[in-house]
Amino acid sequence: MVQPSTTNRPDHHANDCGTSFRNPWLSAGKPSWTELLPMRSPLSCYCNDNLKHDDRAREIKVVTPDWGALALKQRMLENEEKKCIVGTWLGHAGVMAEIPLEGITAGNSMNESLETSSSKSNLWILFDPIFSQRAGPTQYTGPGRIKASPCQVENLPACDAVAISHNHYDHLDSLSIKAVSSRFPRCKFFVPLGNKSWLLATGIPKDLIHELDWWKSAEFGLGGFHRELDHDTKEETRLRFTCVPAQHNSGRGTLDQGSTLWCGWVVEQHLVRKSQTVGGPDVGKRRKGAIYHAGDTGYRRIAKSEEVCPVFEEIGTKFGPFDLSFIPIWRGGTLSFISYVGLRLSHNEIPSALHASPSDAIAIHQAVKSKNTVGVHFGTFIGSENESYEALIEFDEAGEAEGISHLDDISECQHGRAGALDIGGSIAVGI
Repeated sequence: MVQPSTTNRPDHHANDCGTSFRNPWLSAGKPSWTELLPMRSPLSCYCNDNLKHDDRAREIKVVTPDWGALALKQRMLENEEKKCIVGTWLGHAGVMAEIPLEGITAGNSMNESLETSSSKSNLWILFDPIFSQRAGPTQYTGPGRIKASPCQVENLPACDAVAISHNHYDHLDSLSIKAVSSRFPRCKFFVPLGNKSWLLATGIPKDLIHELDWWKSAEFGLGGFHRELDHDTKEETRLRFTCVPAQHNSGRGTLDQGSTLWCGWVVEQHLVRKSQTVGGPDVGKRRKGAIYHAGDTGYRRIAKSEEVCPVFEEIGTKFGPFDLSFIPIWRGGTLSFISYVGLRLSHNEIPSALHASPSDAIAIHQAVKSKNTVGVHFGTFIGSENESYEALIEFDEAGEAEGISHLDDISECQHGRAGALDIGGSIAVGI
């Protein structure tokens, strides 16, 4: 089991110089023999295409992104566009999120170099983008897509910030990062510790890179005051990016395992009440929109373990509730060859500390207090469609068992909504 640090360094730092990292929770330890012995063989067959005919299964399609136009219409929010967060799933863990900036009008300049590239003056954030055909060190190696990318960088409407969860090839793709930086040269990049040097080597200017440890934040003002509240008080819009823990690992080769940090991201818009008195203090603030992207994360050592990662409850306590969350529901593509040859690898019969199962994702949804959760990290780098069917069935069953509504439910939902989108599909939620 992982032991707490005996020095003053954070528990997730494995050395004193911040060049080696670990998961400091019992939920990330190796399974005991008591847990391993009851396990059956993890390999079986996908027999007779039964999954395909399950009412909960559906084919994940690839659609051309409309960046929320249809989602706004379906939820009858066309006239509330300026009050909605829009999330678009780009395949695997890739997400584009659009946050309306309260009180900012087109043409306003934004201080601290956070300039929006959108004429609507909304903030466009790209999480873990990968537009390449393969997730590997070259365009000819690594797991390949079973589903095409719904678009390329040249098709993106805007991009003001990129948030990277860790440096695995399916989350930090060199060709995609270079293309985004070339098209949007003032785009900011947010990465966990140890990844700044890689971005610098890729050609990203250092003033655009924000490298953060767990629980650390970067906050940006958005220019002048946008609304007078009374004679002595005005309100200013600020954005905050916070690096939050995840239960995973890192490494792009055999010699750099754990040498860079992994994380999830919380993005919030705050409206800060400020005194008009020169040098006067802030007099209060309110939040207007919050997004959580979990990156890639596990939840427990094995499916039957009662020891779960405690950090999600902490994220929910510190930052919840979230208007929109993106949580992984499947493993990475490295083992996709197994389903490619017609075999099934049961995630319930193998150690699973690093990848949340679909039912684990529902538990994370509850822990972080998410109002709307989109399942990601599935359906793209897989060996057969059966992997998508299996993930969707379990995700849906686990959600219904907890009283969680479907994403397309427009009624008031006490336990929130959870579900999946098509690749290139969008969801719009009011804030």
